[in-house]
Amino acid sequence: MSVIETHPRRTKGGGFGDVVLIVLLVGMALAVVVTVVVIAAGGNRSPQGPRGAGALDALQADITAAGLVVCSRTDLPDPRATDAVAARTLVVAVRCRGGETATVQADAFADDADRDAAARSVEGPERTRTSTTVRTYGDLVVVVGGGAEDVVADRIDAMLLAKGAR
Repeated sequence: MSVIETHPRRTKGGGFGDVVLIVLLVGMALAVVVTVVVIAAGGNRSPQGPRGAGALDALQADITAAGLVVCSRTDLPDPRATDAVAARTLVVAVRCRGGETATVQADAFADDADRDAAARSVEGPERTRTSTTVRTYGDLVVVVGGGAEDVVADRIDAMLLAKGAR
């Protein structure tokens, strides 16, 4: 008899432990595959945020899903970003009447290179204001401004980071 045949795990239960181990390993491998497929099936939303024509609407939906209210919305051409294909300004609050607000300026871009260049150009002047953040989120450059201790701006920034913004 060989060492393998006399090993205690091989002699107890007729190798049943080996079968359980193989089934467990195959099950774990399938779970990993299913997780990867579910993550990849995110459709219009990449891990870094919304892409395409509905990116501005997706940002607004993400803000409201975070429990905040959009008090006003203005679609406009943004003078800061000449390569932007669309721009939107949102005034966001927990409650629109009598509460703290934050201003969200979002510019949509056709490609990542234009988006990144615009983010760098906006980030420099905005760095001097400690209450302003600049994030890239999918096809968007999102500038969030609020008061020095603004809970609303902090919630928006936390939501953006949780959804993969940089």
